[in-house]
Amino acid sequence: MPSTSTVTLTGISKSYGSVRALRDVSLEVRTGEVLGLIGENGAGKSTLIGVLSGTVRPDAGEMTVDGVSAPLGEPRKLSDLGVAVVVQEQALVQSLRVYENIYLGREAMVGGVGLSRIRRLRQAATDLLAEMHIEDIRADAQVGDLTYPQRQLVEIAKAFASAQFTERAPLILLDEPTSALSEHEVEILFSLIGRWRHRVAFIYVSHILTDVMRLSTRLMVLRDGRSVETLANEGVTDARLHELMVGRERSLDYYREDEQHGASSTEPIVQITGATLAGAFTDVDFALHPGEILGLAGVVGSGKSELAAAVAGAERLTSGTIALAGVEQARWTVPQAVKHGVFYVPPERASDSLFMTMSVRSNISIGFLDLIASRWSRLLRLGAERIKTDALAKSLQVKVGSLSTPIRELSGGNQQKAVFARWLGRDCRVLVLDDPTRGIDVGTREEIYKLIRSLASQGVGVLLCAESLEEIIGLSDRILVLKDGRVAAEISSPVSEKPSELDVVKYMM
Repeated sequence: MPSTSTVTLTGISKSYGSVRALRDVSLEVRTGEVLGLIGENGAGKSTLIGVLSGTVRPDAGEMTVDGVSAPLGEPRKLSDLGVAVVVQEQALVQSLRVYENIYLGREAMVGGVGLSRIRRLRQAATDLLAEMHIEDIRADAQVGDLTYPQRQLVEIAKAFASAQFTERAPLILLDEPTSALSEHEVEILFSLIGRWRHRVAFIYVSHILTDVMRLSTRLMVLRDGRSVETLANEGVTDARLHELMVGRERSLDYYREDEQHGASSTEPIVQITGATLAGAFTDVDFALHPGEILGLAGVVGSGKSELAAAVAGAERLTSGTIALAGVEQARWTVPQAVKHGVFYVPPERASDSLFMTMSVRSNISIGFLDLIASRWSRLLRLGAERIKTDALAKSLQVKVGSLSTPIRELSGGNQQKAVFARWLGRDCRVLVLDDPTRGIDVGTREEIYKLIRSLASQGVGVLLCAESLEEIIGLSDRILVLKDGRVAAEISSPVSEKPSELDVVKYMM
């Protein structure tokens, strides 16, 4: 078994142009600890994880492993020292099998040489998955055939496999590892952390404060790129952490329920009749009215995400109809939806919403370039694009030094704001949101809740799908509960009489 290990960072600073992502940050983590790293989006968490994993080279500072200087900015060398990372933006090779991904680059260390290498690699991966209680993933399955949550579990298995390759106890960095996992899969991960903690050092990043507080032995709070406070996880309240993160106490009206006014018209803006999508949902009927926030609740696999995607034109119904303002839509696709003012914010920003190598400006303006095209001059179009994107980014408080910055360099919360800004550049009639605050800190969540309320007050119909029942209940005027692809209940959620989570859960299970 590897010996215990201590990893330290001292005086780490990193800037991107005029934006200072990290300012003189230091930390220490030992085997047996789970250091919870928390802070708003843009506080520097992902940059700090990047420094620890070697994908980000800091401008100043040093890193040591057991008192010996470690090579900053060199991922492979840090990996050889036992640093492994699991991030939201998965780094698996989808054309390879599970066992090949887990031991990629280390095949000889596990499988040896000769004709039996593949068998030994497959068996090692099978044993690891069994030890981790991951039962529904075969070691020889092709990664491209797995669901997103299953691929996330493979990423986690790959990180835990690092314990086999170093004499030191490894450091495992978990950056929003539960963002796509079901409750059952989350419990598997948490159990795994508890069982492996004596031989691994963990740094755990999550916007879900209850998870961080449940797992961590110590907490480190970042704000504006600085380490605000490091404290033992004893008697710390959610309210205190919120205050440290955002520099103020949490609003008593987190979901801005005083701004909830319900539908502004009895005439539906969207009418769904007999909607069926093979393998996802069956015979669904509902109406969405102007100014209404309609919540979709259900467990993973209930069909709620597929239903939201179908309303936005991203999924094609097997049967049934979609009518917009009383007019049935014969061919409902994303371009048709956009043309009619129906916009979609999908759950996976990196893969489904953003062009990660393009600038923030291009990611915003791509939603409305057709509206500002000039037949006379490309320069006129570029000028209009600049003016409009600057105004939208400013109104949504997208934190970035320059809109020419590649959007991949922004925090998750600021990336999500850019997605919203893209659609606010058009005349929005319906906004379809699938887990819009996934991976986003409490401060940015409040900003998004304010935006959703503002749009609803302007008569926009909002279809809200989310994993958080508290969020669904807090924001919605009505809630449709889906179970096994069918509507199991419709629950009213007025300001004066919000249902409890139990009132909703009993129809989900």
